Amino acid sequence: MSEFIHFQWHQILQSSWLMGLSIIAFIVGVTCYRRTSQRAIFHPLVISTPLIALVLSQLDIDYTLYYQHNGVLNWLLGPATVALAVPLAKHLKQLREILSGVIIAVILGGLFAAISAVFVGLLLVSDNQIVLSLAAKSVTTPLAIIITQELGGLITVITLMVLFTGIVGIMVADTIFYTFKLNDERWQGLVLGITAHAIGTLRAFEKSPRCGAFSTIGMGLNGIWSAFFLIPLIKLVVF
Repeated sequence: MSEFIHFQWHQILQSSWLMGLSIIAFIVGVTCYRRTSQRAIFHPLVISTPLIALVLSQLDIDYTLYYQHNGVLNWLLGPATVALAVPLAKHLKQLREILSGVIIAVILGGLFAAISAVFVGLLLVSDNQIVLSLAAKSVTTPLAIIITQELGGLITVITLMVLFTGIVGIMVADTIFYTFKLNDERWQGLVLGITAHAIGTLRAFEKSPRCGAFSTIGMGLNGIWSAFFLIPLIKLVVF
């Protein structure tokens, strides 16, 4: 326990002025997002990520150093993740009504997202390492990185693909919901969580706490499913 506390404290102490860069970029991104009526193409991550990358490139600062010096923000990821359980607990009783459907949606949705990405990759590129870097595109970033490392893929590729998948997901979600007359916020949230991970979950919370709660379920279950079964399945397909 003492080692864990020491690690957490050490992580916080690594914070530096680079954390300010993250905060400023996020404020700029949120401001642009709100002033454009929350259009998905102007999502805060779309604005802030290139802005941070540009500054790091101009100052010749390595990403690893930048990440380490965001100690407080990295530490806050833990409490923020736990906080997702609050709206989830309020709507957990509603999950029982559609539990079987949720399980089927997670298994088939997660499987289709991974297999389709791998097959498209096999058609377009001949480098297996890049193909393996596409499999976890619909999984939230921390898990996607671990899965990609286990598969032998490239972290730089999967990081970009996770961001791209999330943005595209929230851009087309409303059109798909309208086309298929999917008006139940529970299913909307579940779809956003499974296909567009954390970015989709943020979008779901913009709709309502209920939608966000079910998006959290979709994102979490898809992450768990992928962590246990995705690696052997993808290796079977690629090799």
